[in-house]
Amino acid sequence: MVTELALIAVEIVSPSSPENDWVGKLRDYPLMGIPLYLLVDATRKTVTLFREPEAGRYRMREDADFGEAVHVPAPFGFVLDTSVLLPY
Repeated sequence: MVTELALIAVEIVSPSSPENDWVGKLRDYPLMGIPLYLLVDATRKTVTLFREPEAGRYRMREDADFGEAVHVPAPFGFVLDTSVLLPY
């Protein structure tokens, strides 16, 4: 069976179980080889982009508050406008 590798995982943090996204998935996705992990935390009003998985963790992290731009790299190559995101 051949499976395709996901190029990005995008999660919106659940207010009832934030540790699932901030701990569990942050641990699992680099181990799975997912190159980009974009995490939207509407409670904190932040967006975090993790990239460059290596040795079971992401080497790079970019944090932005709602209203700031986040540069999503290749193969997507766009700027995410977070000013339209709404907090919980």
